[in-house]
Parts: sequence; C-alpha cells; structure tokens
Amino acid sequence: MTDIARQEIEGRLNAHREILISLLAAAINGPEAISGMVRSLGEDVLPKDGAEDPGLTPSAGYASGAEKADEIRAILSAANDRAEALRRIGP
Repeated sequence: MTDIARQEIEGRLNAHREILISLLAAAINGPEAISGMVRSLGEDVLPKDGAEDPGLTPSAGYASGAEKADEIRAILSAANDRAEALRRIGP
C-alpha cells in the first residue's frame, strides 16, 4: 500500500471517528444538540486563512486532514440529500 493510500484511508477513518464521536456526544446531550453538532461539523471542514492552497506538495499531516475534511463534506452532503428526500416523502 502506498503512502498516499494510507493517508487517504487514515483521513477517511478519522472523519468517520469524528462524526461518530460528535453523534454520540449530541445523543448524550439531547435532541436539541444534534443541529448544533451538524452545523459545527460543517464549519470545521471549511478552509480558513488560505488553507485551501497548501502548495505543490502538501505535508502528510495536511493531506490526512484534507482527506478527513473531504470525507466529512461527502457524508454531510449525503445526509442533507437524504434528509431532503425524507422531508419530501413526509411523515
């Protein structure tokens, strides 16, 4: 397995871990904490202070963090799509 593949897997695994921890913490704190948790995850993956341009060869730490952010974005997008579809179907 290449270093790039390891970084991608590590970043994606970290994203799933972050979401799982956030979901469990929100569940412990009650239903009203869920929307704040989703908002917080969305804000955490937005690039800050030019971080979206790491240069030609990003460091391993940045690459893993970028993979994590990409995976969280993909999961949040899929969750939003499913929530919208469920709203259209109705109760």
